[in-house]
Amino acid sequence: MQKFDVICFDLGGVLLDISGVNDILGWLGNKQTLPEFWLKWLHSPAVKAFEAGLSSENEFIARVVKEFELPINEAEFEQSYRYWIKGVFNGTFALLSKLQKDYKLVCLSNTNTIHWPEVEATGILDFMQTAYVSFQMQAVKPDATIYQKMLADLNVPPERVLFFDDNQINVDAAIDCGIESYRVVGEGALENQLHALKLI
Repeated sequence: MQKFDVICFDLGGVLLDISGVNDILGWLGNKQTLPEFWLKWLHSPAVKAFEAGLSSENEFIARVVKEFELPINEAEFEQSYRYWIKGVFNGTFALLSKLQKDYKLVCLSNTNTIHWPEVEATGILDFMQTAYVSFQMQAVKPDATIYQKMLADLNVPPERVLFFDDNQINVDAAIDCGIESYRVVGEGALENQLHALKLI
């Protein structure tokens, strides 16, 4: 009997290229590494409120520019942020097509009303039986609530779920909920980890 019933993916950094985030690092003069930026981003009150569906787009944009002390105006930030998603990593559709023969595939993503139309346009959701989305669930990773809500909806034990995310803090939170989880970042990383787990 196979070990997992469900494979759950974060989207950005795992299945989708979100290299547009590098704009922020440039504005900050590369004073932060990408992992350092993501840690701050995940803990940002402005980001958490917006991705939990608790603030408007305009409120989010204004608060982020101020909170991160960005040397740009709100319109410049919005123009960059709206297009952070650059597409699907090469080979992703073929990989998901192979996996969906044996597993229920779902995604669990911190996202928002600005990025969600861009996600939908990639076609990635065609491979997901369910999309668990922070702004619709009013909960965000790495808070335990969002994992618990997903598990309750899936109605499977946590040990039957395998999870991949590009941020270690989200991986650790999932592990704390009993979900076997791994950090994968960038093109090819997911496929390499799946090979290591002998799942493909």
